[in-house]
Amino acid sequence: MRRFLGYSVLGSFACLLAIAAGCEGEDLNTGGTGGSGLSTNTSNGGAGGGTGGAGGSMQESFVRIHYRLQDGGDPKSWGVHFWGAGSTSPAWGSPQVFDGTDEFGVYTDVRVTVTGEADDAWLGLIPVQCSNGNCKKDVETGVRFTDLTKNAQDPNIAECWITQGQAVSTTPPAAGGPAYEISRPKDFIDLGNGSVRMMFRVAKGSTGTVEYGAAAGMLDKKATWTAADDINKNGLVITGLTPGQAVYYKISTALDANGQKLEDTSDVLDLTPISYATITDAASFASWGSKGIMYQLIVRTFADGGATKAVADSETESGIDDTKRDGIGDLVGLRKALPYLGSLGVEAIWMTPVFKAKSYHGYDTTDFYDIDPSVGTMKDFTDLTQAAHDAGIKIILDLVQNHVADVNPWFIAGSDPKHAEYDKYHDWFVWSDQYSNMLADGHPWDGSAVMWACKNYQCYHQIFGGPMPELNYRNPEVRAEMKKISEHWIHLGADGYRLDASKHIDQFDDNANISLDKHGTHVWWKEFNYFVKKDVVRPAGSAAVLLTGENRWDDPAQYGKMLPYGSDMDSQFDFPFRSIVGNFVNGQTGDAVDFVGYVKKVQADLAAGGNGGSPHHYLQRFLSNHDLERPATQFEGAGAALDAKLKQAATVVLTLPGMPVIYYGEEFGKKGKRDKYVGNEEWDRDEFIREPMSWFETNVFVGDKTTGWNIDVAATNEANKDALPFPGLGITVAPNPDYPFVKFMSEQEPASWAAQDTDPSSLLNHYRQITAIRKQHAVFTDLAATITLVKNTADVYEYKLQNATETITVVLSRKSTPQTVTLAAAGTELISGLTGTSFEVPAYGGIIVQSN
Repeated sequence: MRRFLGYSVLGSFACLLAIAAGCEGEDLNTGGTGGSGLSTNTSNGGAGGGTGGAGGSMQESFVRIHYRLQDGGDPKSWGVHFWGAGSTSPAWGSPQVFDGTDEFGVYTDVRVTVTGEADDAWLGLIPVQCSNGNCKKDVETGVRFTDLTKNAQDPNIAECWITQGQAVSTTPPAAGGPAYEISRPKDFIDLGNGSVRMMFRVAKGSTGTVEYGAAAGMLDKKATWTAADDINKNGLVITGLTPGQAVYYKISTALDANGQKLEDTSDVLDLTPISYATITDAASFASWGSKGIMYQLIVRTFADGGATKAVADSETESGIDDTKRDGIGDLVGLRKALPYLGSLGVEAIWMTPVFKAKSYHGYDTTDFYDIDPSVGTMKDFTDLTQAAHDAGIKIILDLVQNHVADVNPWFIAGSDPKHAEYDKYHDWFVWSDQYSNMLADGHPWDGSAVMWACKNYQCYHQIFGGPMPELNYRNPEVRAEMKKISEHWIHLGADGYRLDASKHIDQFDDNANISLDKHGTHVWWKEFNYFVKKDVVRPAGSAAVLLTGENRWDDPAQYGKMLPYGSDMDSQFDFPFRSIVGNFVNGQTGDAVDFVGYVKKVQADLAAGGNGGSPHHYLQRFLSNHDLERPATQFEGAGAALDAKLKQAATVVLTLPGMPVIYYGEEFGKKGKRDKYVGNEEWDRDEFIREPMSWFETNVFVGDKTTGWNIDVAATNEANKDALPFPGLGITVAPNPDYPFVKFMSEQEPASWAAQDTDPSSLLNHYRQITAIRKQHAVFTDLAATITLVKNTADVYEYKLQNATETITVVLSRKSTPQTVTLAAAGTELISGLTGTSFEVPAYGGIIVQSN
């Protein structure tokens, strides 16, 4: 999952607060560029009515922004950027200075002309400290004049208060010293063994007690903490509980603040611990995955099986009219394509998300229990799973547990204090509190970003952008809901889940370096894995449900960070392996291309069982996916040797242990990367990695190349009506209806099924050959097989796989001209059928030799 960065820094809050969804960067006022310091507020002062717009009357009004720092420093070196509400935005890098002082800290007044309750009355703002145009930023937020406390002397001044790194307050801060009250008293992480890690939050330096017992009136046990304990980081572990039996508890805390004792006590609350254990036995792992081949596809760009239609009952009626075509891939088209996938040796299909979602890509879910109507209905899904199972193919759903869409009903309710279900859903998300310093919470890959966004005067945890709020897995209701969702789809035929962004479930524990046995991310995946393996009732003889994670580290030097997931789930995607193969195909030499050494090292470390590893865990190995540049573009510098190098890369992936994954169209050499089409877009677009499946050699396009350049569905289907890989196929259009551009496909497309199907020397038929060889020889899928690097030179890379029944040697030529290689023992070359000890290997080619 790639973070969405397509909305401007200064405009994103205005978009976030808008009732209408789908706001993009070009719609927002970024406030300009340039400047190198602080400006005064004179540009916003003076008389003047302006216009009230939809939000209010014409008047001269001001928003007074009070500001103070948490960790020392001079607050007067800070200023504020702002936009909206009829204000005049300062240039980026030249914020309006905090030019007044008071007991709270510093303040400045911003003139606004829209003061009502409509969306255009929101004043977006972000405190900054700038030098030479470079700005340190606080958390972006927003206020409306009408919501704020009016100044006692001048009602045309509405005031708000911001403590650095915390949510904006619409009311004056309470007197009486520091914050001391208990926050998030219901949060806990269930360790599964009669222990829970309570995750309430209290003031730093406080002391306290948790009294607990078997009844609300009998709290006869205690757990305590001292002023030196970092409760907000480590939590408080309570042991000796009985799974399945309710535990009642009350939290009490005290803080000594300059001789004043500040105390708080929670209500008597309850929790019920559960029982689960780490999956360790080989029989419970989904080992079938390590013996199969996975194919990744995006349903809406794969195969159009018909046009969407309205239905009365989605469980009994298809949502696709197969007599028409609408250019959108669907579950019916995928079902019709199953014979093609079977001919490629595919045994599992990973579909990117098909649940109802906000965006075309589906990674911002709005309803986990239903199929997005653009691709079909529940009946279309169950028809697909039945047909796939009949064909010996398993269905893997992309389950985005980490976050949801900001228009998901859970978040709509949980973020709006006026909503009827606010209390139910508010704690399903992680909100900042009086102990937060949001600037101190490091973003996992962007050091300049914060992990928070704000809405309705509250700030919530996010990693992938404000439109994707993170769920709170310290809340047992969230954990129970995700289990319920998984069981729902398993009973409908799902065979497993690809777990999107799986390493980010508890980013705070990551930042705090919490030990694996208590770490919220790893504890949750162990709990979830146990549930789908042991608690979900399935027919006798059913294969284990597969869980495979997206735990992304591209650098091979960081592979050790993957190991702790070895006992959390069956498998994970091997991003470092892709990096090494990329080095190999691009012509590097030495250790940087030694993928065999890497595979051996990872397998050995997993098998050793240290740091969370498991000998039964395996890795998905791949060349590209929906977030990554396609190989035909990544290696296009190879020129005339590109086809040979793509075949060689495929040979590598398909002749090593683990589960190979083929990204749709990769078998033809389909091109794509993040890019722009018109050229003036604000960011590179992922859509070009997700273009329509290249079924046809002849494509017809429509558009002016300025507002669109897309597949002409009717003309393309008509031109290819006599050359279909399977009956009922229709071509699809660009994936995102709001960005209708196709860049890497051409009118005459050599990287297509039609151009390659009957060509024995094509990349497609190479894939078919190697997948067939892999399926016929168990040594390739035997995790216990011995892998030996025989040779790694500038000319040849040679490795050997051996188990109790067979030995196979793979030799890859690194030369631009043919060469003859001689093996130590005679054998049969499995691609050509030739036998002997010496074989000619074509330029950048490979041989696979079974020892006689």
